[in-house]
Amino acid sequence: MISVDQYFCMLEGASLIAGFSMLCLLYSFPHFSMFTVNRVTLLGNVTHDPEVRATKSGTSLVTLGFATDNVRKDEKGEMQREPEFHHLVCFGLLADFTAKAIKKGAPLYAEGRLHTSKWEKAKGQTQSRTEIIVDRLVLLSPKKESAAEATHS
Repeated sequence: MISVDQYFCMLEGASLIAGFSMLCLLYSFPHFSMFTVNRVTLLGNVTHDPEVRATKSGTSLVTLGFATDNVRKDEKGEMQREPEFHHLVCFGLLADFTAKAIKKGAPLYAEGRLHTSKWEKAKGQTQSRTEIIVDRLVLLSPKKESAAEATHS
């Protein structure tokens, strides 16, 4: 099992490599000025047990609340935590894994993409919610000495 410091060093190294690769790509192909990336990486805790549903076509769908912290120093130099809440959505086999293995309070590493859903309420008001469509989860509090990992294919 790796320590938290080793884990963050791996994540930091991966993001440096990804950033360098992006710079190389943009330098090599300057006409790709509209190149975009929609990728989210989160490390935090589940705020409620997964809610299991199914799509109209019968595909498993799980939603869960997720919290991360923005840590900063205040004027007095004391560390302050500001929570940020997210909505995670999993489909298919990943949803099945999430429904069985994830519970409220579980620490997770999640990767996915941002998606904003919009709908109209009964009184004509437009509502929207930004969610993370998850394609990879790593359960950081394993039941038996090994981390559980799931990837949506």
